[in-house]
Amino acid sequence: MFYIKKLPEREKNPETCCASVKKGKEYINPWPSATPREASKEVKGIESLFMEYIKNAFRSKEKNQKLKVELDLKAINDYAEDDKNIALQLTWLGHAAFLLQINTFTILFDPFLSIRASPVSFAGPYRCRGRGFKSFSELPPIDFVIISHNHYDHLDKYTIKEIFADERNKKRTHILCPLDLKKWFKGIGIPEDQVTECDWWDENEVTIIPESVNVSDETALNEALTSSSNRKITICTVPNQHFSGRSTNDRNQTLWAGWVIKSQDCSYYFAGDTGYRSLPDICPEEEIDNYPYCPVFKQIGNIHGPFDIASIPVGPVLPPHMMSSVHTTARDAVDLHIDCKSKHSVAMHWGTIENLGIDDIESGPAELREALDKKSIPHDEFHDVYIGQTIKIEKKN
Repeated sequence: MFYIKKLPEREKNPETCCASVKKGKEYINPWPSATPREASKEVKGIESLFMEYIKNAFRSKEKNQKLKVELDLKAINDYAEDDKNIALQLTWLGHAAFLLQINTFTILFDPFLSIRASPVSFAGPYRCRGRGFKSFSELPPIDFVIISHNHYDHLDKYTIKEIFADERNKKRTHILCPLDLKKWFKGIGIPEDQVTECDWWDENEVTIIPESVNVSDETALNEALTSSSNRKITICTVPNQHFSGRSTNDRNQTLWAGWVIKSQDCSYYFAGDTGYRSLPDICPEEEIDNYPYCPVFKQIGNIHGPFDIASIPVGPVLPPHMMSSVHTTARDAVDLHIDCKSKHSVAMHWGTIENLGIDDIESGPAELREALDKKSIPHDEFHDVYIGQTIKIEKKN
């Protein structure tokens, strides 16, 4: 069984370890980099793009045929049986959904794996590429589901219910989520003791201990937790620059976050859905650096980095006055990669959901490579993958 132990809190400081901030009922992004911008009257064609967005809201045809879908179920299940010399396996399931296998734990991030990212079944953004498997019975049991925030393309009621409908997961799977989201999970029938809310910079040590251990016996529990034979990881909640809400009356009433997972062999950073800097619609490239950037990614790199691997979003980015404060351009994503001290990053939040924004569904990878070239960073250091592609990191000697 799993034993979750909350570690001592870090001392908060805006310059080195920024605390979450709540004003009244709403959480806020406490940085100049999140300053909202007004729409530019000089930008042409935005209205027609929005009309196309509204028209496409009712369609559900498959697009982006260039994005391959091929999941290696054998490799995923083999790792669950015996991790051998592999410290970490990371598999992209499309958009922001990742299956992380680390130190024998199986962790699922932001699993939007159904059709519509919407409160209604007939309209809204839709998943236009498959997920690579038919049912959760084909995957190993899910130990943890980790949620970055409550937007429909990251917190999907149908996928959560599907996970818990699998008998192997029903009493096993534990959810970690940002503050004030537990009530949502309780509302769809998830037991309260299988959900843990976390604030920015919270750290929870998770240890696999024998079922026979009596957790109320302090001596027996301490012996189990300190045994070198027991597998453990640390799950850390970290800040990012975004917002939350699932309706017109709950905006920012729950927190948003990124996540760090560490074992004795490796570390992984999931940036979640985030912006990097807020820009106007018209901004020459040479002026971008004049606008403030979000400081927390350097804080994350200093406290938890360097990372063996990271998942970093790219887009959607149009129009900039609306999107730049809460989503990353390719240039932003590369800067974030550098700030957090990632050795190897994978692009996410692109290519899978049609009508999430007005950007081209296939945009992302080409822009990312161009941004890397400008920084003289090799393409194999930060790249796109296909749905189902698995990246493996070997254990350290």
